[in-house]
Amino acid sequence: MPYADPDKRRAYGREWMKRNPEKARAGMQRWRALHPEEHRAESRARYARHTDRLKAQIAAYHRAHPDIVRAKREKHRALRKGAAGFFTAEEWQQLVIEYDHGCNYCGVIGPLEQDHRVPLARGGTNWIENILPACRGCNARKHLLTEDEFRARLAAERDAP
Repeated sequence: MPYADPDKRRAYGREWMKRNPEKARAGMQRWRALHPEEHRAESRARYARHTDRLKAQIAAYHRAHPDIVRAKREKHRALRKGAAGFFTAEEWQQLVIEYDHGCNYCGVIGPLEQDHRVPLARGGTNWIENILPACRGCNARKHLLTEDEFRARLAAERDAP
């Protein structure tokens, strides 16, 4: 140890970490892998000490990155349902651009949700190929129908007198 004094040792460690960020990151990852319980305990204690500040940071991140948060939420939902696959926020953004920021069913431009062509409850996957952008209204009306079934329903409603 370069210093017996804990404050000087801490300052030296911080400076070393600034000079060697890759080594410091790798060392921290090794420690977390070898000490998962201690890491969880430290994380819980840190959260308990700084709850308000951390909640504000998390809320700000969610407001700044709604697409990433939505993709993560959809991935967890699919995992709970046992569905295969996942998609990234970038893939979702590309899909929305392909559909000109409009609903796949009614064409309304506005806030869009991920809609599964084949619903997860009916064996659909969570790969981007099974995802379409839909407005809240169409996604709620479609419910457990497949894309083809819902389009047939929309056509029947449109053709009805």
